[in-house]
Amino acid sequence: MTRAWIVTAALTVGGFGCGDSSGDGSGGGGGTGLAGMEVSLGFAAKVGDDDFACGETYDELGATDTSLELVDFRFYVHGVALRNLDGDWVEVDLAENNFQTGTVALLDFEDGCGEVGNSQLNDVVSGSVPEGDYQGIRFQMGVPFDMNHVNEATQPPPMNVTPMFWAWQTGYKFLRIDAAGFSSGGWRMHLGSGDCEGDPELGETVSCTFPNQVDVELLDFDPSTDTIVADFKALVAGQDLSDIAPMPPGCMSGPTDRDCVEIFANLGLPFEGNPAGQQSFFAVE
Repeated sequence: MTRAWIVTAALTVGGFGCGDSSGDGSGGGGGTGLAGMEVSLGFAAKVGDDDFACGETYDELGATDTSLELVDFRFYVHGVALRNLDGDWVEVDLAENNFQTGTVALLDFEDGCGEVGNSQLNDVVSGSVPEGDYQGIRFQMGVPFDMNHVNEATQPPPMNVTPMFWAWQTGYKFLRIDAAGFSSGGWRMHLGSGDCEGDPELGETVSCTFPNQVDVELLDFDPSTDTIVADFKALVAGQDLSDIAPMPPGCMSGPTDRDCVEIFANLGLPFEGNPAGQQSFFAVE
């Protein structure tokens, strides 16, 4: 699944799709039409040294070397920016297609083998930046606050993907990784904002004590050769996956969910009074 990042000169980003991904890239407005260089930023989902494949069983996971059959692997990113040689961050103007609005992109690596999957995949973030040389990337895994608490049924792709949405107050699942390894419904990793108040359907302002947006900054990224890897094995490192809390099994982003302790640390998020550390879920390859 590993692929190089593609950076090519172009006049506009109109109609720019999803690179060599199997998604059809149709729908949406086809970008903003701003002049610049088209960029196709490659992502990969892995489990240690192995590429993620829907329905595969992976061994030696977490603190107790648990085996899990993974059936879903998806996440949203926004605020994507590249670092130019002057050290300034330049926001990527995202193209619009089935996997991107002008603000948010959905990276989707499951292929429909699970109960809530689909056959279209996407492993790129596409858009444009001013012409120049770039070294380094940053983004947030999540959904911007003003887009998070909406009615997903009325949103354009990819914000209308029902399996990536929780209840009204909670908003979107920023990260969804599911496994069918336990008889009680399977292990789950669903990351989203927590302890939210206010009902947007009634016009109320929503506030969340725990935004749970994951900040990612990778200064060693080389746009001519590199891919950004999301590594499930790194995500669950140190977490006991065999001793799960009562239903639902796995990490559901609750502020006292003991199945989230090490996972949140690996995401660089604060948890139960522990300060945020350095995220290790994303790396450059």
